Amino acid sequence: MPDRIATTRPDNRRGLTRGERRAARRGKSDARKRRKRYIYIAIGSTVALLFIISLLVPGGSGNQTSSNANLNSGGPVEILDDQGRSHIAPGNAGGPYLTIPATSGPHWITNPSETVPTGSPARWGAYGTPLPDEVQIHNLEHGGIVLNYNCSEDCTELVDQLQSVIPGQGAQFILAPYPNMSTQIAITAWRHIDQMDEFDADRLNAFIDAYLDRAPESVPGNLF
Repeated sequence: MPDRIATTRPDNRRGLTRGERRAARRGKSDARKRRKRYIYIAIGSTVALLFIISLLVPGGSGNQTSSNANLNSGGPVEILDDQGRSHIAPGNAGGPYLTIPATSGPHWITNPSETVPTGSPARWGAYGTPLPDEVQIHNLEHGGIVLNYNCSEDCTELVDQLQSVIPGQGAQFILAPYPNMSTQIAITAWRHIDQMDEFDADRLNAFIDAYLDRAPESVPGNLF
């Protein structure tokens, strides 16, 4: 009687049908794919978390100066000296700044709170009360445009005029009063300012065309 040929099949697979063996192989393959997917998700989540922490922790960006990648050094007004973009604790003064309102320099980073009700950066839109320079600068750093106005009486007409130059739904625009200005209107972007004593749509639109989304952390469509 011939000797029986030894099998190399693992003990846990002996006696299985061909279909059952195929199913077992598919199960192991699927398990390996799931493990790889979990590893990739974990790595991606860790990288994203570290990036978010670097943005939210005060001072996390260090004493940064402007990136020239998006900056427009030309346009209708001169570019101002860079006062940096370091983060400071909410409530602390970041100035003195080169201009009123400011266009660069130390600024707050925070969620809405009793100290900073709007948060910093503030949500884009129109405000009935002034926004501190330390908030405005953060919005400018994100590529936004701020329209500040100063009038002693009813400002309805002026506000309506300024609203007329803000495109679309107003994303990346702030409109707010600023009582301590020397002019009636000041439009600001990162390291740029134009001041005027009366509404001039052409002048405001030229400024917007030149400097919107031209800042160190400029991303079109920024929510903040």
